Amino acid sequence: MKFRRNGYVIAVAAVMLVALGGVAYLFRAPPFSKEKGEIDASAVCDSLGSASQARRALTSVLPEKTSYAFDDEVHLRVGDHDDSYRSYCSISGDGDQLMSVSTTMMRDEPLEGWINSEVVEFAGRQQLTPFLAKIKSAASPSVAAVFMPCVSPGKIPGGQYNISAVVHLEKAGKASDTDRRMALIELTKSTVAYAHDKGNCDMSSDLSP
Repeated sequence: MKFRRNGYVIAVAAVMLVALGGVAYLFRAPPFSKEKGEIDASAVCDSLGSASQARRALTSVLPEKTSYAFDDEVHLRVGDHDDSYRSYCSISGDGDQLMSVSTTMMRDEPLEGWINSEVVEFAGRQQLTPFLAKIKSAASPSVAAVFMPCVSPGKIPGGQYNISAVVHLEKAGKASDTDRRMALIELTKSTVAYAHDKGNCDMSSDLSP
């Protein structure tokens, strides 16, 4: 009789565990709470350029989240003689800040000066290496940046003006350092190409490696 009573208790406990598991799933309590979300190309910031290209790069480097949100700001130039072009794209997932992408029109300067003022704060100096043949650039597994010629001397006071584009990966997924660096480079090239067009640049661009 004692054995049967114990068996009855075990059976009841098993039923209760199954029921609790169903409730946990319905309310998305752990361990059922995390479902992998997908990045919608139509939601990607316009300032990142090609939506399909940006989506591929983002999917490969961002951590898995149930949902992703994009906040985009673009300020166009108000005339051919000003340097007011700016853009900023913020990417978050489940409330966590994951990536920031910014472009700024600024006066041309030597490579080291630009890296020190705009890039090095996002990565260790020893990790940054160039990736373009004819344009100032720097990249690491957490940041990629391009300093592309935009407005030729004589149009804006101060000389030649460039577009500085910086992609900063704040929280990474499971991709390797090499794969992250490559994806960030592609995203930066797409971003600076968009800025070069929308910024009414008159200098040629060459994004070949």
